[in-house]
Amino acid sequence: MKTKIYILFGFLIINFHSEAQIFSNTIKVDSLWGQYDLYKEKTIANRFIKHTDVVGLIEKHVKIGAFKNEILGNSVEGRSINHVTIGKGKIKVLLWSQMHGDESTATMALFDIFNFLDSKDKNDPFRNYLLNNLELHFIPMVNPDGAEVWKRRNAFGIDINRDAVALVTPEATILKNIEQQIKPDFGFNLHDQSSLYSVGHNKEPATISFLAPAYNYEQTENEVRKNAIKLIANMNTHLQNYIPGKVSRYNDEFEPRAFGDNFQAWGVSTILIESGGYKEDIEKQYIRKLNFYAILQAFESICNKSYQNEKTEDYYKIKVNSHFNYDLVIRNIGFAKNGITYKTDIGINLEQVLNNDLNSVSYKGTIAEIGDMDYNFGYADMNANGMEYIVPKIKLLTQKEWENLTLTEEFNLVKQGFLFVKLTDKNNPNTSNKLLQLTELETITNNIPEMKKAANFVLLEKSKPKYAVINGFLIDLSKEPKVANNIISN
Repeated sequence: MKTKIYILFGFLIINFHSEAQIFSNTIKVDSLWGQYDLYKEKTIANRFIKHTDVVGLIEKHVKIGAFKNEILGNSVEGRSINHVTIGKGKIKVLLWSQMHGDESTATMALFDIFNFLDSKDKNDPFRNYLLNNLELHFIPMVNPDGAEVWKRRNAFGIDINRDAVALVTPEATILKNIEQQIKPDFGFNLHDQSSLYSVGHNKEPATISFLAPAYNYEQTENEVRKNAIKLIANMNTHLQNYIPGKVSRYNDEFEPRAFGDNFQAWGVSTILIESGGYKEDIEKQYIRKLNFYAILQAFESICNKSYQNEKTEDYYKIKVNSHFNYDLVIRNIGFAKNGITYKTDIGINLEQVLNNDLNSVSYKGTIAEIGDMDYNFGYADMNANGMEYIVPKIKLLTQKEWENLTLTEEFNLVKQGFLFVKLTDKNNPNTSNKLLQLTELETITNNIPEMKKAANFVLLEKSKPKYAVINGFLIDLSKEPKVANNIISN
C-alpha cells in the first residue's frame, strides 16, 4: 500500500513539475508588453468612451463565446450596469472601473484585456493558466450617466465613491450587492487622478499611484490588507521597468464612506490604481497600456502567489504622491512695475473644458502661481533668464479678414507681439484651428500677470519676441507654427 502511495505521490510531483516547466518556457506577461498592439481595442481612440461603446464591445465578446454578461441593474438615467465574467478558477477577482464618469483610462485597458483573454494565439499557455486559476469579474463602467457627459458624479450629483455606506445611488447599491454575492478574494478599484501629482517631492509625475486602502482609522494591517500591500509591491517592481521613478502611493488616510476602504473591511484584498499623468500623453494611451500590463501582471502574481514573497516595507518605500507639478513652469522672467525691475517664476495649468460634442475637450490655460518655484516642476519647464515679459497686443480685423488668415499670417502677427484679435464688425466667427484668440477688449493695460487669469503673454529677448504663451501653451517663435487648443479668452 505504501509503495502505491509513493508511486502516486511521485507521479503528482513529476506532473506538477512538468506543468510548471511547460509554463515557465512559455510567454509570460512581461513578453506581452511588446505585443500590446495585437490586443489594443482599436475602436477606442480616446478617453471619451460612452455607455453605447461599452455595451457594443461587451456584446462582441459574448458572441465569441468565452465571456458571459449579466445586467446588474440600471443607473439613475436607465443605462445598464454590466457584469462581465470569464474563467473557471477558484480565486475570484473583481475589477470595477469608471465609478467617476470622467476617469476612463482603466476602462479602455479592460477592453484591451478582454481582447487578450478572447484571443487564440501563441500566448494560449499563459492565457489558459490565468483562466484555469482565476474567476474574473468585471464591471467596466459603474457610472454610465457621468461618462455620458464626462462628469465625475452620477446623475444625482453624488460621488458614488462616497456612497458605500448610505447607498443612496443605484450604482453604489449595485456595486455593494455584487461584492456580497460573489465575495471576491481580490478587488481592483480603477480610477484616474490629476496629471499634476508628483512622486513625492520630485519632478517625476505620478503616472501610476497605488493604494491598499485602510479599513479603519488606525490603518491596521490584517492578512486581507497585507495581501493587497504585497501585491502592490510586486506590481511596482514590474512597472519600474517601464516607468522608472513614476510610481507613487496614494494617501492611505481612512475614508469610511469609500468603496475601497469598505471592500477591504468586507474581507476583499483591495488594490486602488490611479492613472495620473505622463509627458505628451494627454489622451492617456501610454498609461492605458501600463494598466493593461499591470493588471495582467497582477493576475499572474495572484495565480502563482509570488506576491506572498514580497515585504510589506517595500510598499511603504513607495513615495506618497504630492502636488508639486504644473503643466508649464517658466523661470526667471524679467518684469517691470512702478519703476521696479525684478525676476520671478510663473506656473501655468491647463483646465480641460468639455466641447459641445461631449467627445473632446479644449484647454484653458490659467496662471496658477507667481513667485519662487524652485521647489516645483513643469511638464514643460523653461528658463527665461534674460527675457522680458510683455503684455500682448490686439489686432483689429473684420470677420472676413480673421477667417481668411492663414496659419503663417497668424504666426507672423504673433512674432510682432499680437496674440488677440478684436473684430470690427460681426462677432459670430469660427474659432477652430486658430492660433490667435478673440477678445472684446481694445487694449490690455495690466503689465504683469495675475493669479487665476488667462495665460497669454510674450517673452522678449533683446527686444524681439522669442516665445509666446497662448492660452497656456508655450510657443517657440523660432520654430514652425502649430495650432493651439484655443478657447475664446476675454
